[in-house]
Amino acid sequence: MLEKITESELLQKEYFGNIIADYISFVVLFFVLLVTFFLLKQFILKKIEDKVKGQKMIFFLIDSFDKVSIYFYSFVSLYISSFSLNIPEFLSDGLYFIFLGWTFYYLVGIFGSKFIDLSFDIYIQKKKKKKDDPMIRIIKRTAKATLWLIAVLVVISSMGINITALVAGMGVGGIAIAFALQQILGDLFSSFSIYFDKPFTEGDYVVVDDKGGVVEKIGIKSTRIRALQGEEMVFSNKELTSKRVHNFGTMKERRGDLKLGIVYDTPAKKMEKIPKIIEKVLKKEKELATFDRAHFSSFGDFSLNYEVVYFVNSADYSVYMDVKQRILLNIKKEFEKEEIHFAYPTSKIYLSKQ
Repeated sequence: MLEKITESELLQKEYFGNIIADYISFVVLFFVLLVTFFLLKQFILKKIEDKVKGQKMIFFLIDSFDKVSIYFYSFVSLYISSFSLNIPEFLSDGLYFIFLGWTFYYLVGIFGSKFIDLSFDIYIQKKKKKKDDPMIRIIKRTAKATLWLIAVLVVISSMGINITALVAGMGVGGIAIAFALQQILGDLFSSFSIYFDKPFTEGDYVVVDDKGGVVEKIGIKSTRIRALQGEEMVFSNKELTSKRVHNFGTMKERRGDLKLGIVYDTPAKKMEKIPKIIEKVLKKEKELATFDRAHFSSFGDFSLNYEVVYFVNSADYSVYMDVKQRILLNIKKEFEKEEIHFAYPTSKIYLSKQ
């Protein structure tokens, strides 16, 4: 005859150092904790998050907790529930170190990453940068990768593993990689220099050596410039930081100068009027141009030369050329009224009778 086992006796049966009642308590506690964490994440945190969106630091903390995966909560629930069981010391110590290391690694990574995102968002708003700026993305990703790497090394070290040799190996490997990729790294660091020092920005008109154009894109390795003729020029960032770059994009005004030559037959009295005539012409452009000076400057081979200097109050080259064109046309009109003639290359031949 089979012996009948009561419910209480069944619960008292022992397996691997724990009775069945302990295992049931473990399972119940695990699911209670997991459901609690799930409800906290799905409902309570969501409601709080909606109310504190205007408060950046509180929103940052709540949002960080919200980004924590349910798998992490499952692991925490499992670890806490394990206290209801009688576990061998070596196993409990191992579980403790794994829990501590994983918690540190995961939370530091989550909170650190969110803090980096928050810092860059504040920087973008303050400096009025583009959110899709490639340089900001690269710096952000580098900062996050460094954070996660440090977290991994700390976890490995907390488990009693000597990381000195590992760090030393990484250092030697890093030097070897740096030598192999020195050209690429040179361009990368030059891109950081361009981004932070800002010798030019996208949209600026620049001249490098004898090549000029509008900066279209500043990348990690190279910068693309659209020439006036339409072709795209690609410069390495290292090349741009090692050469003299003329940036016309930061100009507030453009300097204009004119060289005028009149014929030698022009009377001195008319010559005296010329600076005033030119000043009068330039003052008509008072909205866009500022007169600086106009002088009789030299006796040329076939002309009496004048030098005129003025400033156009705009960095736009098209505006500058429009103003210059009007000035030249108006000077010609005024000279025609005064019967002042422009000079052009001529020569006189004198013949004598013997």
